[in-house]
Amino acid sequence: MALITAQELLDENHIDSNYDEIATMNRLIHDASALIRGSISDSVTDEQIMDNLPDQYNRAVSALATRLYFSRDLSEGYGIGIQIMINQIRARMWEVLNGTT
Repeated sequence: MALITAQELLDENHIDSNYDEIATMNRLIHDASALIRGSISDSVTDEQIMDNLPDQYNRAVSALATRLYFSRDLSEGYGIGIQIMINQIRARMWEVLNGTT
């Protein structure tokens, strides 16, 4: 499984697709994945997370990228659902990175 694409996320959110929207969503997916990885570990990669939790990671990236699309400054924060997803990913990846699985 691969990380969600800009086109998939635009379709999921019923946003018309054009060059600018695809470019924007690509940046937001990149930013969302970086924020999530940074919440887990400075050294974790997308590939490591995707190897272990592809569905959860894609959902978290999708949710955060969507939130960034509609509120670029995250003035209301991540939202509790995104925080729950990040906590689940963090806990599982801690086990993987520390060899306790």
